[in-house]
Amino acid sequence: MKPNILYTIIKSLSAKLSLWVVLFVSILFAATFSLMFYYARQAVLDESLGKAEDILDKFEISVGQKLHEIEVITRQTHWWVEQNLNDTLEIGKYTQQILANEPTIIGIATAFVPGTYPDRGEKDYMIYYHRKKGKIVRSEQFAHDSYLHQQWYEEPMTRDKNMWTEPREDYRTDDEPIITYAMPVHKDGKVVGVYGVDISIYWLTRIIHEQRPLPNVTGSLMTHSGAFVIHPDTSLLRPRAMFKLMEMYPEEKYSLTAYRMMNGQSGTEQLSLNGTPRVLAYKPFEKTQWEITVACPEDEIMGNYNTMIPLMLAVVLLALIAIVVFCSVFIHRELHPLRALEKSARLIKNGHYDVPIKTSNRQDEVGVLANSFITMQQSIRQHLDEIDHKNLMLVEQNWQLTEAQKHKAEADRVKMAFLQNMTDQMDEPVNEISRLVTEVRQHHQEMTHEQIVELANQVDAHTFTVTQLLGKLLEVATKKQEEDEA
Repeated sequence: MKPNILYTIIKSLSAKLSLWVVLFVSILFAATFSLMFYYARQAVLDESLGKAEDILDKFEISVGQKLHEIEVITRQTHWWVEQNLNDTLEIGKYTQQILANEPTIIGIATAFVPGTYPDRGEKDYMIYYHRKKGKIVRSEQFAHDSYLHQQWYEEPMTRDKNMWTEPREDYRTDDEPIITYAMPVHKDGKVVGVYGVDISIYWLTRIIHEQRPLPNVTGSLMTHSGAFVIHPDTSLLRPRAMFKLMEMYPEEKYSLTAYRMMNGQSGTEQLSLNGTPRVLAYKPFEKTQWEITVACPEDEIMGNYNTMIPLMLAVVLLALIAIVVFCSVFIHRELHPLRALEKSARLIKNGHYDVPIKTSNRQDEVGVLANSFITMQQSIRQHLDEIDHKNLMLVEQNWQLTEAQKHKAEADRVKMAFLQNMTDQMDEPVNEISRLVTEVRQHHQEMTHEQIVELANQVDAHTFTVTQLLGKLLEVATKKQEEDEA
């Protein structure tokens, strides 16, 4: 049958001491490591937020480079268009060549102010080529409407400045949502039109996604109206997509972060997105009305800290086990004399007072206790030897007393027999004296003088006999009295 562990611990001083030591060390470890992990987490968190901001900067550079490539192409081709405004056919051919040589561009449009070309009258006039099912085709309209009130045309015309447009629900080319980099076209110092280059935001999202600095980092580019230009979920590449996300995450923390982003603020937040804790870093993108954002999983940017926790727990556990083993072995060895004393005490309890106990050379309390126990055992043994000696003397004296009592009883018996014999011997003379006295008293008148003298002589003889017997009895009684007094 296996021993009861709890009972063993209760009965074992070394086990209890080890447990107390481990309990104290565990509390100390818990307090120390909790404090250490608290400050370590704060430091790691600060470092992680800084790392997220670094990733955001890299992501911004990557997006900026890709958009800058489109801007460079647009500026270069825009210059050629401005130099050849008088030849619309050449502009059309040049536009087709650009689309043929630049697969990243999905469409190019040159829209003019009505009346720019007298032969066209006041009608809308736009040279617009785009891709459609692998071919380059020309269309007279964009999004089935006049370009005069479309953002990509209206705002550059009004402001006379280059700009990127926002995604629109109906701004699609070859069934892909687009954004346009638009530049005003000048002639004789006046704005006579707008030149725009379209790119697919599906393509832009895919290219940027492939250039992520970390495999699970996601990035997005959002306008201040809540439309995503870049997002890993292409279903959100549409106007007001941010408000759809706010409906998915109705908590105040998410809404507050979303409004900060749409207001063009910078910052970092810790949020849970799709069940994954992430560090979100955001800031305005270059000189646009856009906000660039990266979401970094905490496991990746705080990986060292997260892996450090189970490692440190394992180290603490191993340390506690080592402490338990060390304390158990050390205390077990240090308490060996006490266990020997405990064993000797049990033997002494069972009557084995002569059990040998080894003296201790230790100078501590255990050594003093062991040597004191040996001295106590020797004293007990000495007293027991004295008691045994006295017991032997008492036994011998009791035997002698018993023998004396036996002799005394025998003497008393002999004396009683002697006295009984003497008494029996006195009966006959006394009875005879009594008979003679009775006879003389009854018949003295009838008796002669000689008869009376004869009877008197007999009485004297019997009286002498009784006197002798009484003398012997008196002598025996005197001796007995002397013996009793002795």
